[in-house]
Amino acid sequence: MKKYHGHPDFYKLVKEEIELHNKKNYQYANTKDPLGNFKRTARLADKLIKDGINKPLAVAMILMSKQIDAVYDIVGESKKNTIEGLEDKFRDISVYSKLCIILNKEKNDTISE
Repeated sequence: MKKYHGHPDFYKLVKEEIELHNKKNYQYANTKDPLGNFKRTARLADKLIKDGINKPLAVAMILMSKQIDAVYDIVGESKKNTIEGLEDKFRDISVYSKLCIILNKEKNDTISE
């Protein structure tokens, strides 16, 4: 076994992060592209991040789209035993939806004042 010179807990933390990355990548990405979830969400972001756009609303919508993308991936690839289950994802989408309503209302209230 290779001798490491750093603190032993550092390597333990790195191994934990590798395992977490592996589990999350299984949940969010597909087998063809391990960064596919970021690329799909970026395409949606391109439509939202423009001058004059309610940026907090756009951010909430982008974060919500990440959850929607995860649902498509879990269902479309019949993934089981994901870190966050399908119900968790639907709840996340529901929460983001309500936050989007609030952010949109706040922006519209500010404009009308």
